[in-house]
Amino acid sequence: MLSVIIVIAIFITMLWYTVFYILSVGPAQLEKKIGERSYKVCAILRKISFVGMALSMIGEILYFFFPMNIGIKERIMDGVLGWVISILIGLLLCLFATLIIVKVSKIAKDSFVPQKSNEMFGGIYNKIRHPQAIADVTYWFALAFLLNSLFLLLIAILWIPLNLIIVVFEERDLKIRYGSAYLDYMSRTGRFFPRRAKYVSSK
Repeated sequence: MLSVIIVIAIFITMLWYTVFYILSVGPAQLEKKIGERSYKVCAILRKISFVGMALSMIGEILYFFFPMNIGIKERIMDGVLGWVISILIGLLLCLFATLIIVKVSKIAKDSFVPQKSNEMFGGIYNKIRHPQAIADVTYWFALAFLLNSLFLLLIAILWIPLNLIIVVFEERDLKIRYGSAYLDYMSRTGRFFPRRAKYVSSK
């Protein structure tokens, strides 16, 4: 029974995070209704979304100790060697995600607290438009491998479409905030992966 409650809690907190994060990425649209205090409102909503993320992570850790019998094997990799490999993969993924977050934090504070004036076109943002989304999803995969849980790996996959939905709403607001500059930025920068450089023939 406890395992069922934990699984339900995981899905609820995933939805919690997604809904409040979507609400937090619309300050420019909200500004039309309530003025510049929209950024403070969105900052509060962003913090509430992070609470949902933290609770979801706690839920996944609890699931490791109280797994539910759902007809699939519990572990991604079996045996001692399997555990070692799984943990190593988890650590590498965690390192990769952390490096991205460090680069993001140096350029775009807006990723954590919505701000009206913020330059998002430098550093890692010259390569991809949403590095934080990549890092967020990677952390969930890292947790699944660190706990060597096949169920949590399936949950990690669910975070991909949820983050994609968030990005769609975020870009809608960024177009309002930055106008043609953001449209130009979108045309030359990939959403999640770097775009191949276009070479102009000299002939």
